[in-house]
Amino acid sequence: MLHSSDIVAPDKRTPGVAKIDPVIFPVLDKLYARRIQRLSTQADALGENGEYFRFLVHLVQAQQQYIAQNPLGPDEAATVRTLLDQKRDHAHLQASLLNIPYWQAAYTALVGQVAPILPSTVGDKLTALSADKEQLAHTATHLLHLDYPQVDAGVSVVLWAALSTCWAQAVSLGQTQDLPPSTTQSAHCPCCNAPPVASLVLGGAREGLRYLQCSLCEARWHRVRAVCVDCSSSGQIEHWTLDDAKSAIQIETCGDCTTYIKTFRLDYDPELEAVADDLGSLSLDAAIETEGFKRVGLNPFSFPV
Repeated sequence: MLHSSDIVAPDKRTPGVAKIDPVIFPVLDKLYARRIQRLSTQADALGENGEYFRFLVHLVQAQQQYIAQNPLGPDEAATVRTLLDQKRDHAHLQASLLNIPYWQAAYTALVGQVAPILPSTVGDKLTALSADKEQLAHTATHLLHLDYPQVDAGVSVVLWAALSTCWAQAVSLGQTQDLPPSTTQSAHCPCCNAPPVASLVLGGAREGLRYLQCSLCEARWHRVRAVCVDCSSSGQIEHWTLDDAKSAIQIETCGDCTTYIKTFRLDYDPELEAVADDLGSLSLDAAIETEGFKRVGLNPFSFPV
């Protein structure tokens, strides 16, 4: 691996950036369209080995279609936001989830779209969970508590996608930029408390600014560059690539807490999409993990087991 020498001042901004928005909320239709395009590109590049990427294309298309046909109503959105404002133990969270029909219906719809293209054993497992609302809520509670080993990885991908359709809309419908500054300095999303997928260095009107992208509600929140997203230290931050310093996909490591996060330089390549391109660059993760670093965050298409 190579060190990246392209390190800029942590507070770099272009003259056109009058102020830094603490949170950027997603435009879901455009986000899904970009994700589908990037997943399709990955699948085409892999040829016969791109089967999983082709499955994910179907899954994201199902998310896009479900939201277009069944937008989240304001009352359920408010219920979800109330849920996000409180820390609840397993029993209370499970009971609350049972009273939010939207994400359950989304899961059933997504399963209906993707089960026919999966092996029958996998499709049957997903369908059986859809029929058992108590167990479905119990499983979703494990995921929202980030207790990933308790859930089958295949189930996790589809169930998280269903939860995301609900959470992303709820957060976007209640969007506000008036978040306490301390919440946007967290390693977890200030809107829903989920982990980030990756770090993005933006281009365009926000050139040079870094945002973390949420793995659940798809919001992006600002974090100063050259500061560890996990421990906030700046003493031992390094950047790595597999090819050269101008690579659009990099790894940022922290020697103080031995964590890393994938960084996408959208100012170098604006076509990149965090979830799809993170999945397509796991060789970079494998290389840095041999150096003893552990990942901050989650790719919702690649749950840890």
